[in-house]
Amino acid sequence: MDDKCKKIMECISDYLDGEATEELCKMVEKHLLECSECKCVFENLKNTVEMLHNLPEEEIPGNIEQSVLKKLKKILFK
Repeated sequence: MDDKCKKIMECISDYLDGEATEELCKMVEKHLLECSECKCVFENLKNTVEMLHNLPEEEIPGNIEQSVLKKLKKILFK
C-alpha cells in the first residue's frame, strides 16, 4: 500500500459518512477507480456499515444504562 492509498484509507470513513468535502470526494472516487486494492477495502467497509445500520436496535435496560453513565461521569469528572 503506497502513500496515496494510506491517505485515502485515512479519510474513507468521512467519505462513507457523507462528511467529506467535494474535493475529497472526487479524489477518493478517482483513486477507487484506479486502485483495485483500495476499492476492495472500500466495498468491504461499505458492506459492513450497511449491515450494521440494518441491525435491529436493542433496548438497553435502564439500570445498566444508568450504571454505565454513573461510571463514565466518575471517570470524566475526577
